[in-house]
Amino acid sequence: MKSVRIERINSEIQKLVSEIIDTKLRDPQIDAIISVNQVDTTPDLAYSRIYISSMGKTPKEEVVARLKGAGGFIRGQLSKRINLRITPRLEFILDTSEEYANKIDNILKTIKYSTPIDETDNNDDK
Repeated sequence: MKSVRIERINSEIQKLVSEIIDTKLRDPQIDAIISVNQVDTTPDLAYSRIYISSMGKTPKEEVVARLKGAGGFIRGQLSKRINLRITPRLEFILDTSEEYANKIDNILKTIKYSTPIDETDNNDDK
């Protein structure tokens, strides 16, 4: 279980990194809307995994690669805005949870419509 302190740090890093990407990061090769979905920071504050998703013309894998390339810049901007003794190293990861949720939803829909309803169960109630 994560401590309350780490949860607050995760929330603050998520907000600040999202802000930095939106306002400070100027990469003409990224033609996408980038959102920071989740941040997981290690208890020793050495690393932060930043889960992102993107929508736009630029492929998602390329967006992640570009963010990894700009990781030092983003970390430097983060260190100016957050009051921590150690600014964690940033690891950008493509968040696939939405695609996974859609896949599970589609599977559940096919099961729902392909399973026959047993009519004997409905007649027992009468």
